[in-house]
Amino acid sequence: MTRVIIKSVVVGALIFMGFSSLHAQNKHEISLSGFGGLSGLKYDVTAGSQKSGFGGGFGLGYAMFFSENMGVRTGLELGFFGATYNSDGAELKYAAKDNENTSFEFRSKAGAYEETQSAMLLQIPIMLQYQTGKIYGALGAKVGIPASAKYKTSAMSVQNSGFYAEENFEYTTQTFMGFGKFDLPAGDYDLTLKTAVFLSVEIGGKFKLSDDFSLYAGVFVDYGLNNIVETRRTSLAQSTSATSLPLIEYNAQSPRDFGVNSVVGAGIADKINPIAAGVKLRFALGKGSL
Repeated sequence: MTRVIIKSVVVGALIFMGFSSLHAQNKHEISLSGFGGLSGLKYDVTAGSQKSGFGGGFGLGYAMFFSENMGVRTGLELGFFGATYNSDGAELKYAAKDNENTSFEFRSKAGAYEETQSAMLLQIPIMLQYQTGKIYGALGAKVGIPASAKYKTSAMSVQNSGFYAEENFEYTTQTFMGFGKFDLPAGDYDLTLKTAVFLSVEIGGKFKLSDDFSLYAGVFVDYGLNNIVETRRTSLAQSTSATSLPLIEYNAQSPRDFGVNSVVGAGIADKINPIAAGVKLRFALGKGSL
């Protein structure tokens, strides 16, 4: 994560240096921005509850104006997103195989559980900006490339059992097989996400601070248009499903050691859309029109 930030700052500095010589021309503008507010990973859950988090970010931008009122804007931004999931009593059932390659139905009931997801996206906006008087508006799109994504799980207890259809019997206390009550520790894991595409809107006021400097102050909405969940199988996977990882994953090779996967992509939440809305301040260098 630190490397990504350093690289972004270096790229931003190069952009700033490359365009600083243009600031005296009326049609060019470079800027530094900061923004914050609601910044969440939105998803619907089949059990429990989900709450989006607060976040923000910063960026470097460049604008070129075709006329006194109209221009196009791009740049580089770092945005921070988060969400929290709470569950009490999630029940799972899925097909699995034990260490003798015998098929059975793995059943698990989790106790109180909390999971937080966080992501940092490297965003590239392309916005059309219109301004008149002291009012401006911008509309366009952003591409958000995942630079870092993680999920943290709280400690929880699980009650596991295995139902063998051929025997018509459910094993509930054989801990050496992974059946019984287990206490799972808290953990911190990587989360795999796909590139996001945003529809972006911004509106506010533009205030001249001097001949060369302006302050943009406004509100913005970035709405993620696509699902950014990317599920990958692990070496523990025994489920017959090839597209999702169960919340509690049975490990045939070491039945007392369970994989704890994110609720994202575990059937509890299979779709994520990043959404951000809040306040944005942008300090611009250049005469850039008005």
